[in-house]
Amino acid sequence: MAKISTYTTDNNISPSDKLIGTDADSNNETKNFLISDISAYISSGIATNLAVTNVLNASDTHNQVPSGLDTPLQVIFGIAQGTVADPVMVDGLGNVTFNESGIYLINGYASFERQGSSGGGAVIAFRALINGVQAGVTKIVELKDTDTIIPYDLTLPINATAGDVLTWEIMQDSSGVAQGGLYSHVLLGGWSNVPSATLSIYKIGL
Repeated sequence: MAKISTYTTDNNISPSDKLIGTDADSNNETKNFLISDISAYISSGIATNLAVTNVLNASDTHNQVPSGLDTPLQVIFGIAQGTVADPVMVDGLGNVTFNESGIYLINGYASFERQGSSGGGAVIAFRALINGVQAGVTKIVELKDTDTIIPYDLTLPINATAGDVLTWEIMQDSSGVAQGGLYSHVLLGGWSNVPSATLSIYKIGL
């Protein structure tokens, strides 16, 4: 019997073509498997592995304003949620701890606003940190007038290792005046109130 390696290579694969394989559920019998069935099986596995599951939702309704220029303030997301038995948890100080390694999608929202006195421009810087080390670039919003609101929404992926801690900080930079932060708003039109900061986390392949 000729070796498999000696057969002609077929570069025109169709769904009805077959591959030789071993059926582990039938005493390791040698069987033919349709290309179409193998493709469907692989696609099903990929779809399962890429399932996106919401694992955390957190929100805070307090005003979050740094105490002065060039003084970082860690952003909080309401009360503590989750336990060590969950893929991820957050404490009341805004420390987001990943309890399971994996790929996550992080969606965050912040309501930047300037209140208080007028004059000059307020430069509010913000950044993310993983295990206390800045991750990515520093970003800013500039608020030149009082009662100015800038909603900021971002979504980013993170490949987390169990034990990693994610935090965010804001700061009134001294290139501007000591004004501005994250503010909550009470709405009178019957809708839910606007939080100062929110956080939603999704795990891929849970």
